[in-house]
Amino acid sequence: MVRSAKSLREKRHVDKAFYRGSSEMFYEPNYAHYRPADELKSLVETLIQERGLPWRTHRADVWTHIIPVANSAPVKLPKQGWKIHVSAIESNCKDILAKVATLAFEHDVQFKFANDINTLKLMTSKRWSRGGSGKFITLYPATEEIFLEFIERAYALLKNDLGSYILSDRRYKDCRCLYYRYGGFTLVSRLHFMGNQIPVLTAPDGQQVEDKRSPYFETPPWAADPFPSDEPDEDEMTLNGGRFIVKSALGFSNTGGVYLATDTTTGKDVVIKEARPFVELGANGADATTRLAKEENNLRILSGLGITPEVYTSFWDWENYYLVEEYFDAFDVRELTVMKSPLILAHPTADDSAAFYDSYKRIFTGVLKAIDQIHARGMVIGDLSPMNVLIDKATMEVRIIDLEGAYRPQVEAPETLFTPGFRSEHKGRAKESNFQDDLYAIGTMMLYAIFPIAAMAFLRGDLFTKILPVVLADIGWSQTPVQRVVEQLVGNAISCSEAVALLNGPAAIEKPMSRQPDAALQLDQACSEMARFIANNYRLEQPYALFPVDPFGTNFNPMSLGFGSSGILYALSRCGYTVPEPALQRYRKELAELDPAKMAPGWLVGTAGIAWTLLATGDVETGKRFLQCANHSELLRSHHSLYYGMAGVGMANLAAYRMLDDQHYLNAAVELAEALEASAQKNDRGLYWKDEVEVRIGLGYGQSGVALFFLRLAQMTQMQKWRELGRQALEFDLSYAHEHEAGVSCFPCAPEETTTFDSYIEQGSAGIAKVAIRYGLWSKIENVLADACRKYAIFAGLSYGVVGFVDVLLDAYLYSQDKKYLEMAQRPLQGLSDLFLIKHQDGYATPGDGLFRISCDYATGVAGVMRTLHRLNQHLPDEFFLDELDNLPGRKASVDRTDAI
Repeated sequence: MVRSAKSLREKRHVDKAFYRGSSEMFYEPNYAHYRPADELKSLVETLIQERGLPWRTHRADVWTHIIPVANSAPVKLPKQGWKIHVSAIESNCKDILAKVATLAFEHDVQFKFANDINTLKLMTSKRWSRGGSGKFITLYPATEEIFLEFIERAYALLKNDLGSYILSDRRYKDCRCLYYRYGGFTLVSRLHFMGNQIPVLTAPDGQQVEDKRSPYFETPPWAADPFPSDEPDEDEMTLNGGRFIVKSALGFSNTGGVYLATDTTTGKDVVIKEARPFVELGANGADATTRLAKEENNLRILSGLGITPEVYTSFWDWENYYLVEEYFDAFDVRELTVMKSPLILAHPTADDSAAFYDSYKRIFTGVLKAIDQIHARGMVIGDLSPMNVLIDKATMEVRIIDLEGAYRPQVEAPETLFTPGFRSEHKGRAKESNFQDDLYAIGTMMLYAIFPIAAMAFLRGDLFTKILPVVLADIGWSQTPVQRVVEQLVGNAISCSEAVALLNGPAAIEKPMSRQPDAALQLDQACSEMARFIANNYRLEQPYALFPVDPFGTNFNPMSLGFGSSGILYALSRCGYTVPEPALQRYRKELAELDPAKMAPGWLVGTAGIAWTLLATGDVETGKRFLQCANHSELLRSHHSLYYGMAGVGMANLAAYRMLDDQHYLNAAVELAEALEASAQKNDRGLYWKDEVEVRIGLGYGQSGVALFFLRLAQMTQMQKWRELGRQALEFDLSYAHEHEAGVSCFPCAPEETTTFDSYIEQGSAGIAKVAIRYGLWSKIENVLADACRKYAIFAGLSYGVVGFVDVLLDAYLYSQDKKYLEMAQRPLQGLSDLFLIKHQDGYATPGDGLFRISCDYATGVAGVMRTLHRLNQHLPDEFFLDELDNLPGRKASVDRTDAI
């Protein structure tokens, strides 16, 4: 299901495909560990040496920069202007680079180019950003006069060369590899409150505006296109001479769009797939257009079977290739899980399980029969995944789509296209797809359709032998053929027809979640083993971060509380474990080298969170320095939230006031509260804040986080006004509770969201409940707390995973002393143990977000899980919620330890 609103959680999403290639255990940026070849660099260096030019090369990320040696540039390069992009393909890239470099040296124009041919291919690949794709060479003419002269000279050299269309630019004349746009020359950026840098341009009046890399040509208001187009904008998108009228876009990738359209000759709705030439470069000149043509051929081979879309026609329109296919109203296997799996319910019944089994069996017998027929025609699918299997809503019949990776081994060159998580990745295997890969993919999808944890196959070799039986027992399917079918499919021990026969055999459905759990997780042992794992996996060498963390942290702040080393070291210290001295030394060195004034101020990703960890672990002076930077940040008032904005920084100031007894910090907190009060809006639901895009709901980004800050401020200042304002803010979030099953409520990420609801701390019921508990609103949250009594969650971590359910239910117990909440916490705790706990030789670990690799950070990884289990074991309050201000009933003397880091 696609959200109707984009949450701030989704805005920190990083495509993990670019972080899986260099480590089998951790998320590491693939390219940081790649060693480019020198075939392009040496070509340009030879030109420099032969001419005795005062230029040098410098590599950074995917680029090789060609820049003048110190003080030799005849004209100083401005910060922005009209820049030129040149695209290329593998067969002509060296020739194009030689021609462009020679011309650039003649005109003293600085430039950069892709490091090597593999990098060029990467930058034209399907997953590369559409706004950045195809830019093989970027040139920076120092003045508009130089730009105008240079691009015309370049046109004369390149007018017959080919390259991919650069979506963000305008093509120069009719040259298919020469483009231009207005943009930044040097890196000028503005820090965003999430911690990322946003490239900016400076307007003539001094205002900064975002330098957008949109997948279409646009210019800032002050920069007129030097070559204006006289082509009118079309109100309606049509294709093939007007035969097809596009109704909507179903999706986009770098290779092209997928559209829902109407065929005016028949009146039928159709699906049109678009392929752009010279992107997704492959061997022997292959690209997206040849792949789509191959898909067309594959579909025609399978025509008439009723298991793939029928092809209506194909055509070239302008320079792109289009394939027109049959449309049917359908959902894919991903939606099957969300809509029907009993494991997404807190209280599934036997009837729920039986109904799902009927649908499940029908769908997967259909999948097996379809693949059997495809194999009978000698074809390997290769890229078979949940998004490639559609189920007709009206008939429940199965269709296999997206066959660009399919091939016939007897007559065609092999293909290697696949979806990570749905192909066996055992060491030593050939890259080419085979028939067995299709069987493995079906077995993996059968697990995925029950609950989407198949990506853990990268980390857990026992996914199908240990976890699958647990999942089947929990859904009530132990007495069905599913386990045998899945195990034999992934083990290549059964044919599709044999699997169909087994699935059609006897099945007895049991009550879900009635399995007697194995021995309870030993919390002391689990914590010590997690600490051992962290201690065994710090790194001292570059380019590695100190600890393996979520890619968001790697990219923007590997020192942060939520996604970096500060949160990890804090968790080790608070749980009473020794931080390895070499790790501590590197941390202190990097901390000393950081300029906190250049960091976002927020609690989750910025200086306020780092300051809190430092103050709590004894490094008072450094902590004060970081908090001072948070309090004086230009971004301080750019967001209201707990995770990124004023509420979180306010909480850090309250914590500092408690620890240091310095009125300055309480005053700072009051100032932030007053700013929040002044910027609040109110309606009949309560008090709320709107950020640069929309109103958010939840703890991390919505009103609940502000309500927590106001509550703690009221307690410290004895001003009940803040408690009342906080209650109104909390009421706003609570008013959006959605009862998705009887007696169980969850929440959308925004008021406009109507299809997807969350249960987690970061956004969803667990986070809202944590605040409501501290306000004593028990009558309003029983249904909300019921949502946390679930074993299954999308991930393992504290912020957006199963451990967050343990965390909130522990809170409920601590504030009520009702042991039912501890009993309820056993269910998510069992989920952690059964599904996510990895017992590695280095210690215990959990997969990070995405499940492909392990993260050690506080928000998504091992550190946050360890800290929660330590809290549960000792019945400790939540220090980041300042629970020390509450007189918790039955609270025993704290054995929480803090060692200075």
